Amino acid sequence: MDDKNDVMSFRDLIDDVDEKMVKLFERRMRLAKDVGEYKKNNNLPIQDPAREKEIIDKAVNSIDEDLQEQVNVFIQTLISLSRQYQRTIVFEQKEKIAIINGPNLNLLGTREPDKYGTETLADVEARIRSLAEELCCEVSFFQSNVEGEIVTAIQQAGDSEGIVLNAGAYTHTSVAIRDAIAAVKAPAIEVHISNTAAREEFRQTSLIAHVCKGSISGFGAESYLLALRALAYYQL
Repeated sequence: MDDKNDVMSFRDLIDDVDEKMVKLFERRMRLAKDVGEYKKNNNLPIQDPAREKEIIDKAVNSIDEDLQEQVNVFIQTLISLSRQYQRTIVFEQKEKIAIINGPNLNLLGTREPDKYGTETLADVEARIRSLAEELCCEVSFFQSNVEGEIVTAIQQAGDSEGIVLNAGAYTHTSVAIRDAIAAVKAPAIEVHISNTAAREEFRQTSLIAHVCKGSISGFGAESYLLALRALAYYQL
């Protein structure tokens, strides 16, 4: 996808809609004038709002129907493209956001489904990709059961616009991951599929929470999507 060409096409579409709206307005102005002439020529009361509205509505419905439909179609297209390219137009480029998962997240779907659900990691990533396309973000995915590899992934994502981090069990134990988050400029959001605050006591302490911009937990895979929206919409 060529973002610059897409932006230009989007702006051309806006111009086209503007032109059609101007034509529609001009046509309605002419109709209003015609209504005035009609009233004068037929000795109708100068002030007769109900009758005037009836005449205008009839004229608009018969004469403006095709043009109005074109404008409506263009407006719907405009809304759709606005959602797709809103960040491209504002920022002239896609935001890069890293999705980093820690130990045992590769077992999603089979690991304690009563706590973590039945969606696999691939299912979750597919949902993230779909939302990222809508938000015009570029996402990357990383998962490891090794603490040092997660530290390296955070460092490599340090120049991105954001990090969505589910550190798994390392959330409660890893000073190294905590220090990696604090060392990079990219804002990080801590996510958890389950509500860690309602689980075992040792899971209720997060070593990384105070170096993250925020924490989202307990919403299943939706936790990732909420974090992605936060990074896309807000200057964290």
